Amino acid sequence: MISKWSISKQGNLIYKGKLKSSLNIIILDDHELFRKAITDYCIKLFFKNIKLTEFENGDDAYHFIINANINSRKIDLLITDINHPGLRGHELVKSIRYYEKLSHSPNRIPIMILSMVEESRYPELVAENFVDSYLIKSTEPEDIIEAIEHLLYT
Repeated sequence: MISKWSISKQGNLIYKGKLKSSLNIIILDDHELFRKAITDYCIKLFFKNIKLTEFENGDDAYHFIINANINSRKIDLLITDINHPGLRGHELVKSIRYYEKLSHSPNRIPIMILSMVEESRYPELVAENFVDSYLIKSTEPEDIIEAIEHLLYT
């Protein structure tokens, strides 16, 4: 149940929580259909004022994130799979955290892994706080939306 949402008399969804002026979200998955499903049914439908950037390669996503940090562009959320070309999900996440630490970045990027790979294969990602959320792709859409909402607004 998504507690911060209600439906107007006209049937429109209304977010009752605190809104940010603009959200920059990165989606990294090498399956275009899955990216489209997440963006169309879990993000665009529920979150307004967003800028989505999609990648299918970990190397490209990493360079984009580093460039954004250098140019003081805040990334509000990274949603990544574990298995994709280039830097794999666990390598990408660790590289981002290492870069944030070395650069003394004041903005820690919230990271969600959304994968077919069970969390038990990469327990250190959650245990050592490399990621903020780890979900399996078969997770119910409302639970994915709730996790995104939590990462964006808390």
